[in-house]
Amino acid sequence: MDLPTPAEIMSLRVKGGRFWKWMLVFSLIAVTILAGRIYSSQSTQGFRERKKSVDSKVKILREIGNSFESSELKKDLQKIENYSADLNSASKAGSVQEKADSLALLERALPESMKRWSEFAETSSDKLLQHVAKESRFLKMGSEEHHPLTAKEEERANDYFRMAREEWISGNKFRRDGNHLYALVLYKRSLKYSLSSLKVSKLPYPEEYKKAANRLVK
Repeated sequence: MDLPTPAEIMSLRVKGGRFWKWMLVFSLIAVTILAGRIYSSQSTQGFRERKKSVDSKVKILREIGNSFESSELKKDLQKIENYSADLNSASKAGSVQEKADSLALLERALPESMKRWSEFAETSSDKLLQHVAKESRFLKMGSEEHHPLTAKEEERANDYFRMAREEWISGNKFRRDGNHLYALVLYKRSLKYSLSSLKVSKLPYPEEYKKAANRLVK
């Protein structure tokens, strides 16, 4: 068997070097494409998670805002609704930059609104709790003919009041910790339970809470 000549060895080395050079180029291209797809997927997932978070906050603000006649809250809610509408529009047909900008705008606006609304909800739920407690005392002092309640109804009314107070206390803790979203959720529950206590007790809702009762009590 004849050994390869030096020229043939050099030719093989050049061809082999070119092969590995092109393999390296193709590998870098493949890695770049794969990395781009992974980044795009992560960016999309991150946007969806962030949008889901702001949507939940807008929802609770909408529920509280539509339950009370407050011009200040209505004005604030309209601003948030406008930002939310812009975000929804961008998420459907906007560019990546438009999506990012509209999401960031809403994220910046929400903290102050959440804080302001949790203070409002704390005061409103506390005021209603005091009203229920006072009316319940008057009910027990009155005659059975005026507002006759069965033992089961009285027990349910008391349970609703107890739950309303517990939710209000828990809401205060979350608000102090800066978790205004969950504080609002708890204050909303407190309002609902207080109104349910009045309903079971066959007592009228205070005028300023009638709209909330129509939305929260079934």
